[in-house]
Amino acid sequence: MHSLARRLGFAITALCLATATFLSPAAHAQRINVLIVGDSVASVLRWAPESMKPLWGSTYNVTLETWGCQKLLGAGCIESAKLSALDQIVKHRPDGINIVIVATGYNDTGADFVRNAMHKINAEAKSQGASLIWLTYRENGNVRVKNRAFNDVVKTESKKLHITVMDWELIARKNKHWFTGDRVHMNKFGGLQLARNIKIALDIKMGFARNSTTSTSTTVVATTVPS
Repeated sequence: MHSLARRLGFAITALCLATATFLSPAAHAQRINVLIVGDSVASVLRWAPESMKPLWGSTYNVTLETWGCQKLLGAGCIESAKLSALDQIVKHRPDGINIVIVATGYNDTGADFVRNAMHKINAEAKSQGASLIWLTYRENGNVRVKNRAFNDVVKTESKKLHITVMDWELIARKNKHWFTGDRVHMNKFGGLQLARNIKIALDIKMGFARNSTTSTSTTVVATTVPS
C-alpha cells in the first residue's frame, strides 16, 4: 500500500490537459480502487449506469457513493444522504481505496466551510494512504455566485494540500447540451462526458497518460474529449 501511495504522487505537479498521450497498456495491469463521493449532480453516474461505460473494464475498480442531498461534512436532507462525503470515505476504510474523487458540495454553504471540509477530507484520505481528486463546481443556474467562491477556495487550498483538481467547471462551460434545464445537473450524455473526463484524470494521476501541455498554476485537469 505504501509503494502504491508513493506512485499516486501526493506532491503532484500542476497539470492542465488539452489532449492526453496514452502509454503502454502493460501499465494498466494493477487494479486501482477508486471511491467517488457525490451529491445529486454526480448521481447521474448511478441513476444512468450507462454513463459509466468509459470506466467499465478498465484498470479502475470504482465504488459509487453518489446520493442526492449529500453534504461534505454534515448529514444530508434525506435518509439516503444521512452519511456525509467524509462519512462515506470513513465507511470505506476497509476497502483499500487508492483514490478518492470528491464531487460533493452543491448542498453546502460558505467558502470557509468548503475550506474546512477540504482539510478534513484530505486528512482522512491520507490516513488511508489514498489521494484525492477534487472536482470544481459548475458555475451556472442558481448556484453561480456561490460556486464561483467555492472554486476559488478549491484551487487555492489544493495548492497547499497537494490535491489534484479536475476542473469540471472549465470542461463543461461551453457544453450546455450536457445539462438539464437547471444548467447544473447532467443528462445521460453529460454523465457520459463526466465519466470520460474522470477516466482521463485518473490515467494522468496514475501515469498511464501524460499531458501534451502543462500549467504552472494549480493542479487542473481539462480535456477535449469529443462532445
